[in-house]
Amino acid sequence: MDRAARRMGLEINQTKTKYMICGTKKKYVENVFKVKHMTFERANSFVYLGTLITTDNNTSAKINNRITLANRSYFGLVDILKGKNINRKYKVIIYKTLIKPVLMFRAETWVLSKADEVRLGVFERKILRRIYGPICEGAI
Repeated sequence: MDRAARRMGLEINQTKTKYMICGTKKKYVENVFKVKHMTFERANSFVYLGTLITTDNNTSAKINNRITLANRSYFGLVDILKGKNINRKYKVIIYKTLIKPVLMFRAETWVLSKADEVRLGVFERKILRRIYGPICEGAI
């Protein structure tokens, strides 16, 4: 591994490099992988190009990660969404352009369970309740 990396002009950084075993057959159960003088830690998940990769390809973990990131975007914009001086129409535009893309990044590759659908719906309703406020059904 070290020889192949050097041929390509790369140098392996032992502190930054980890390994992960994917698939159903996980024969190697050690937490440390040794190659000559270097040792590498085992990782169960990591973020690659904005997507959470797990050993068991857990889609729910990916969705939880996206909801967390979208929540950060939401809380960064909560003062604008609460403000009375901005029209609801513009608040919806802000939601659709700044929060929803963070939530739905790579959504076309997700396999959704009912629980995942519910969690996504709960998040979207939370944002829309903030924008539209409480709605009274029927007059007293």
